[in-house]
Amino acid sequence: MQILISGRHLDVGDALTEYVNEYINNAEAKYAERPTEAKVTFTRNGNNYECEVNMHLSTGVSTLARAESHDIYASFNKSYAKMEKQLRRYKRKLKDHH
Repeated sequence: MQILISGRHLDVGDALTEYVNEYINNAEAKYAERPTEAKVTFTRNGNNYECEVNMHLSTGVSTLARAESHDIYASFNKSYAKMEKQLRRYKRKLKDHH
């Protein structure tokens, strides 16, 4: 799986990169069986941090989740929860129709 972590107007450190990699790999193992691509972008807006998680599955499905918070880790956790919810609904939809 290819994971691209970048930051606009800020530097993404090693600790945050490892944190994001761990969570994205867990979601990929849980919800997507085929190799995928994920892009995580952090942006600083005044006092807040915005996180955007964009994941493409090999089936053609794309999820996009954005969240904003005062803490950079909290913004990632919120956007990760939204992305996980989208993947969970997609997987449930596949199981229900088969």
